[in-house]
Amino acid sequence: MYLLPGLKRLCGRTLAQILDEDNIVSIWRIAKLFQLTRLEDQCTEYMAKIIEKLVELEEFVAAVKENAEAVEERQETDSIPLVDDIRFHITSNVQTYSAIEEANQKLEALENLLASIGLEC
Repeated sequence: MYLLPGLKRLCGRTLAQILDEDNIVSIWRIAKLFQLTRLEDQCTEYMAKIIEKLVELEEFVAAVKENAEAVEERQETDSIPLVDDIRFHITSNVQTYSAIEEANQKLEALENLLASIGLEC
Protein backbone atom coordinates (compact mmCIF):
# COMPACT_ATOMS: atom_id res chain seq x y z
CA MET A 1 0.00 0.00 0.00
CA TYR A 2 1.09 3.59 0.44
CA LEU A 3 2.81 2.93 3.76
CA LEU A 4 0.45 5.08 5.80
CA PRO A 5 0.18 3.05 9.02
CA GLY A 6 -1.08 6.02 11.06
CA LEU A 7 -3.92 6.61 8.65
CA LYS A 8 -4.76 2.88 8.63
CA ARG A 9 -4.93 2.84 12.44
CA LEU A 10 -7.12 5.96 12.50
CA CYS A 11 -9.49 4.44 9.96
CA GLY A 12 -9.54 1.21 11.97
CA ARG A 13 -10.44 3.05 15.18
CA THR A 14 -13.19 4.94 13.36
CA LEU A 15 -14.63 1.76 11.86
CA ALA A 16 -14.58 0.06 15.28
CA GLN A 17 -16.95 2.73 16.58
CA ILE A 18 -19.63 1.96 14.00
CA LEU A 19 -19.78 -1.84 14.23
CA ASP A 20 -23.28 -3.26 13.96
CA GLU A 21 -25.07 -6.34 12.66
CA ASP A 22 -25.37 -4.93 9.16
CA ASN A 23 -21.71 -4.07 8.59
CA ILE A 24 -19.74 -6.43 10.83
CA VAL A 25 -18.77 -8.92 8.12
CA SER A 26 -17.77 -6.19 5.66
CA ILE A 27 -15.65 -4.42 8.26
CA TRP A 28 -14.05 -7.73 9.30
CA ARG A 29 -13.09 -8.30 5.65
CA ILE A 30 -11.60 -4.80 5.46
CA ALA A 31 -9.62 -5.47 8.64
CA LYS A 32 -8.25 -8.69 7.14
CA LEU A 33 -7.41 -7.03 3.83
CA PHE A 34 -5.47 -4.17 5.42
CA GLN A 35 -4.01 -6.30 8.23
CA LEU A 36 -5.67 -4.26 10.98
CA THR A 37 -5.35 -6.89 13.69
CA ARG A 38 -6.93 -4.82 16.46
CA LEU A 39 -9.99 -4.06 14.33
CA GLU A 40 -10.17 -7.69 13.25
CA ASP A 41 -10.18 -8.76 16.90
CA GLN A 42 -12.87 -6.19 17.74
CA CYS A 43 -14.95 -7.54 14.87
CA THR A 44 -14.68 -11.16 16.00
CA GLU A 45 -15.49 -10.11 19.57
CA TYR A 46 -18.63 -8.37 18.31
CA MET A 47 -19.46 -11.39 16.14
CA ALA A 48 -19.25 -13.59 19.23
CA LYS A 49 -21.82 -11.39 20.98
CA ILE A 50 -24.33 -11.64 18.12
CA ILE A 51 -23.45 -15.06 16.71
CA GLU A 52 -27.01 -16.37 16.96
CA LYS A 53 -28.13 -13.65 14.52
CA LEU A 54 -25.04 -13.89 12.32
CA VAL A 55 -25.44 -17.59 11.54
CA GLU A 56 -28.62 -16.71 9.66
CA LEU A 57 -26.88 -14.21 7.35
CA GLU A 58 -25.62 -15.40 3.97
CA GLU A 59 -22.77 -12.89 4.09
CA PHE A 60 -21.46 -14.46 7.31
CA VAL A 61 -21.84 -18.01 5.95
CA ALA A 62 -19.89 -16.97 2.85
CA ALA A 63 -17.15 -15.43 5.03
CA VAL A 64 -16.79 -18.66 7.02
CA LYS A 65 -16.55 -20.71 3.82
CA GLU A 66 -13.99 -18.32 2.30
CA ASN A 67 -11.94 -18.35 5.49
CA ALA A 68 -11.95 -22.16 5.50
CA GLU A 69 -10.86 -22.26 1.86
CA ALA A 70 -8.06 -19.77 2.55
CA VAL A 71 -6.28 -22.24 4.84
CA GLU A 72 -3.67 -23.81 2.57
CA GLU A 73 -3.97 -27.56 2.22
CA ARG A 74 -6.81 -27.58 4.74
CA GLN A 75 -7.65 -31.05 5.98
CA GLU A 76 -11.21 -32.03 6.85
CA THR A 77 -10.88 -31.21 10.55
CA ASP A 78 -8.37 -28.33 10.46
CA SER A 79 -9.31 -25.17 12.24
CA ILE A 80 -10.87 -22.13 10.59
CA PRO A 81 -9.29 -18.93 11.95
CA LEU A 82 -12.53 -16.91 11.99
CA VAL A 83 -14.39 -19.67 13.83
CA ASP A 84 -11.52 -20.13 16.30
CA ASP A 85 -11.46 -16.41 17.08
CA ILE A 86 -15.23 -16.30 17.63
CA ARG A 87 -15.07 -19.37 19.89
CA PHE A 88 -12.30 -17.72 21.90
CA HIS A 89 -14.39 -14.60 22.50
CA ILE A 90 -17.48 -16.63 23.38
CA THR A 91 -15.63 -18.58 26.07
CA SER A 92 -13.08 -16.03 27.30
CA ASN A 93 -15.09 -14.28 30.00
CA VAL A 94 -17.38 -17.05 31.19
CA GLN A 95 -17.48 -17.04 34.99
CA THR A 96 -21.04 -17.72 36.11
CA TYR A 97 -23.41 -20.60 35.49
CA SER A 98 -25.77 -18.42 33.44
CA ALA A 99 -22.82 -17.20 31.36
CA ILE A 100 -21.81 -20.83 30.76
CA GLU A 101 -25.30 -21.62 29.49
CA GLU A 102 -25.32 -18.58 27.23
CA ALA A 103 -21.87 -19.46 25.88
CA ASN A 104 -22.99 -23.03 25.20
CA GLN A 105 -26.02 -21.75 23.26
CA LYS A 106 -23.78 -19.53 21.15
CA LEU A 107 -21.30 -22.33 20.54
CA GLU A 108 -24.15 -24.64 19.56
CA ALA A 109 -25.44 -22.09 17.03
CA LEU A 110 -21.95 -21.89 15.53
CA GLU A 111 -21.57 -25.69 15.45
CA ASN A 112 -24.97 -26.06 13.79
CA LEU A 113 -23.91 -23.61 11.09
CA LEU A 114 -20.68 -25.50 10.46
CA ALA A 115 -22.56 -28.79 10.23
CA SER A 116 -25.12 -27.30 7.83
CA ILE A 117 -22.39 -26.17 5.43
CA GLY A 118 -20.37 -29.35 5.78
CA LEU A 119 -17.37 -28.00 7.67
CA GLU A 120 -15.63 -29.51 10.68
CA CYS A 121 -13.11 -27.79 12.86
